[in-house]
Amino acid sequence: MAIGTPIPSFTYFTPAMLAFGTGALSQLDRLIEPYEPHSILLVASGDYIDDLGITAAVKAAAQRVNPSATLIETRDVVPNPRIDLVRTLIEQARREHVDLIIAAGGASSFDTAKAVGAGLRYDGDVWDLFTGKVQVLDTVPVGVISTIAGSGSEVSDCAVLQNGHDKRALETRTIIPRFAIVDPAFSATAPYHYQAAAAADLAVGFLEPYFTAGEHIESADRLLEGGFVAALRAGEKYAADPADEKNRAELHWLSATMFNHCFLATGSENDWTTHRIEHEIGGQFDVIHGEGIAAILPSIIRVIARRAPQRYAQLAVRALHVDSYDHTPLEAANELADALERHFKLLGLATSLHELDIPREAIATIAGNLTHDGTSTVGNYSPLDFDDVVEILNTAW
Repeated sequence: MAIGTPIPSFTYFTPAMLAFGTGALSQLDRLIEPYEPHSILLVASGDYIDDLGITAAVKAAAQRVNPSATLIETRDVVPNPRIDLVRTLIEQARREHVDLIIAAGGASSFDTAKAVGAGLRYDGDVWDLFTGKVQVLDTVPVGVISTIAGSGSEVSDCAVLQNGHDKRALETRTIIPRFAIVDPAFSATAPYHYQAAAAADLAVGFLEPYFTAGEHIESADRLLEGGFVAALRAGEKYAADPADEKNRAELHWLSATMFNHCFLATGSENDWTTHRIEHEIGGQFDVIHGEGIAAILPSIIRVIARRAPQRYAQLAVRALHVDSYDHTPLEAANELADALERHFKLLGLATSLHELDIPREAIATIAGNLTHDGTSTVGNYSPLDFDDVVEILNTAW
């Protein structure tokens, strides 16, 4: 029997239950009941969750499920969330015997909650889980209530935290939220710039699994292409009318279902070059994640396309209808970079590092940190060495 191209192997599993749509918060009782909580930690980034009725709903649901249940609250989460708050919350949660965590907001609150949940099941410092010193074996159950669309953290296996200037991702299916409540009406309160940046992150989220040099599944390619186009269109509509609730539902649906790392990222070796570079920039200069991505991705494509244009060109042809007969692969790849830059500008985001006040003198330090002073590479599609990263950042500046 002839042996052909090997078929990619993977295991797909997600425990996340999704309650989506108008009035989805009314399902909270049913969602928390299986955990019979005695002590709940509510994690958020501001008092706006009171105005949305989220705090009152959590309190009421907890009392109905268990009249003796207690609720501990924090509103101290910030963008690019810090490990220091996680450590504080772990200590508090241990004293209060927390057995269920609910996060309301976006990725910053969700990632904080995921880290607290995992840290409660580990006797050492929670940062050990992010450095890879130990693996996550268990977690206190986490549920989330989304008030902004784009990160996909409500259903993903990833949490990104910052320790000083060191920003790292913890990736394990153990930390996937057990349930997610998504009511598009809630995102009406999201500040425009944050939601626009999240929309950019959403569109790029479809591209990190797409840019792969190894074997992949054609059906996954087509789903990623469709999700990318839908995310671009939803972003454009959001820029034109942020109050359009139907379009915000599109953003939420893309974020919560299509942008599911455990599904669309299967079957290929994912790239994640853009996110890794942005995490280093974000850790050093505290920029909004989606805007940091907008500032660097077009330059990443332009530089890498000189030696590996194939996947960029394929996406440009299939998703943006660039004519493959009139364009070389390199030209098609550059069309993709140009289209993304126009899209990010339409959203009102920075598309260069100097717009984010990143000093040019910092480029060598960023590249050195990413490549461990030139001893390692970044990404999988076309691995970048120190000089490559420097060239990309200079191009993006």
